[in-house]
Amino acid sequence: MKSKEEILNSYYTTGRDGMPEISAEDLLNAMEAYKDQIAEDTFNAARKLNDNGYEFATYADYVNHTALIAQKEQENHNELDESITLVADSILPNFLPGDNSVKELSFDFTMQGKGYTAFYIKDSTGYWQLNSWQ
Repeated sequence: MKSKEEILNSYYTTGRDGMPEISAEDLLNAMEAYKDQIAEDTFNAARKLNDNGYEFATYADYVNHTALIAQKEQENHNELDESITLVADSILPNFLPGDNSVKELSFDFTMQGKGYTAFYIKDSTGYWQLNSWQ
């Protein structure tokens, strides 16, 4: 394992005055190299055994698997977010307050057997916008 200093030294160049210097881009690259090395070392120290073999053969396999899972979770969340927005917007008229000075409202609803809460804020033009949901 290379030390932080060894990684950083590999990105230094010599300036016109003979002094070592490093560009901002090379410094960022050195930081990324160090981060990647620490992540791989951590992976190697903590990887799990699965039926007398490692669950992931290499760190690259683990990174690819993790990225794939994150992508699937994001796709699922986007679909859920769209569904909740559609349902909440469609039932919003049932919860509009009679008082025009109210700027925020929330309401609970059930979708596919699970409860959610929608939080709305009135924008500057007087329209209700879904701010968040739980």
